[in-house]
Amino acid sequence: MFHAHIPADFLRDESRKCGTAESISFPADTAALARALREADARGLAVTVQGARTGISAGAVPDGGVIVSLSNMHRILGRRTDEAGRALLRVQSGLPLIALRRHLAAEDKGIRGADSFFFPPDPTETSASLGGMAACNASGACSFAYGPTRSHIEALTVVLADGDTLSLRRGQARADGRRFALATDSGRTIAGELPGYALPAVKNAAGYWVRPDMDLLDLFIGSEGTLGVIAELELRLTRKPRGTLGVLCFFPDETRVLAFVESARRHAPEVRPNVLAALEYFDAGALRLILESAPHTGLLLPPPRPHWRCALYVEWALADAEDASGPLMCRLLEACGGHADDTWLASDAPTLEKMKAFRHAAPERVNAIIAERKRQHPDLTKLGTDLSVPDSRLSDVMALYRRDLRQADLEHVIFGHIGNNHVHVNILPRDMCEYALGKALYRSWAEQVVAWGGSVSAEHGIGRLKRDLLAVMYGEEGIAAMRRVKAAFDPAGRLNPGRLF
Repeated sequence: MFHAHIPADFLRDESRKCGTAESISFPADTAALARALREADARGLAVTVQGARTGISAGAVPDGGVIVSLSNMHRILGRRTDEAGRALLRVQSGLPLIALRRHLAAEDKGIRGADSFFFPPDPTETSASLGGMAACNASGACSFAYGPTRSHIEALTVVLADGDTLSLRRGQARADGRRFALATDSGRTIAGELPGYALPAVKNAAGYWVRPDMDLLDLFIGSEGTLGVIAELELRLTRKPRGTLGVLCFFPDETRVLAFVESARRHAPEVRPNVLAALEYFDAGALRLILESAPHTGLLLPPPRPHWRCALYVEWALADAEDASGPLMCRLLEACGGHADDTWLASDAPTLEKMKAFRHAAPERVNAIIAERKRQHPDLTKLGTDLSVPDSRLSDVMALYRRDLRQADLEHVIFGHIGNNHVHVNILPRDMCEYALGKALYRSWAEQVVAWGGSVSAEHGIGRLKRDLLAVMYGEEGIAAMRRVKAAFDPAGRLNPGRLF
């Protein structure tokens, strides 16, 4: 069941942090996963659970003990339509997002006249596993319109640390205020009390998702594998829009981008049923990295102009053949100091793919830079923020980032989900002194963001690298309450120790 030889790739993830373990297991189904966890439990070993290792918070990096990799649990188990007419697809947790997309595309071609469906969560790395996405409540660019992974999960099969299982379906088990009780498939009851903290009213993937009278399925989504291992998921699919309009807008300064974002969010309801799906930002540094990567990616970009200092990618999901979003875009650009001549439009599939490649080129280039610098400084890891704030604080947080980065003179790029007030500040330290300075800045930003009612992690999770930030957000009592919930499901603390707290 467990193998002593561990391929090097399974000792690290995209955070570029490396770890150690004594052995690894590759279960292929729920029963095999349960056997592996029972064996680890009997031997008193800590378990690091891995999906596709695409996370950047070191959640998949082992720290001793054994690894349970879900990479062989990649089957599609069946599709059905429920009594409400919703399309549901059951999958194993190791299935990559890209494989799911290919499967749905093939289904569309094979059934004439059928409605087309898709799974909206869209993290940058499409090789991410579905179970990993659920464990971290991943989102991506289009979460602006469709919400994070949590919004698209109907049922879960979870294997606990001792090999027992939970079968969870949305709407079937709810908390009684802050008290919870769940019956395992073997018939025993797990009960306890949910933490009393209030979740921030922003995009959030930090710590256990709790609220009074909650659906207990949601307790496991975003729990980062600390309560149980997700073995199977039933996904709720969404009807595809009739078309997509992508617009890449270049601006001379960040102030005009912020004005456009505010106006776009305010006026988007005017063109319903078309939906504003994404608002993605790229600062001057990010644009520079994208241009530098073009020879390697083959990405064809419009010739840069001197006044292009930053950019905004705007995506519309079109539900109507009469597209009213184009005229609205023109009005917004004119009002915010942009211009139609400084835009790149896409409505056909090949050009939309180029725009997606544009969006993904910046984080990929950042990862490559950190990997190169890590050769000289092995302890260096990526310093990418994952903070989100309320709408009213977007301009404030951008000003905070700019002021502090200018004073610290740290190399950096900023890009990301500005529609959710959630941009990623990627600090690119050249040595460990700059790394320490960057970490101190990140901590100070987190304290201010929490004071403004924001979150220390909007989508990447906490993992092993951001535990101190979770304490900033929930305090000692909040962390202690989360520990009590974990102890109810995993009394010996075997599953993913060192994650979250």
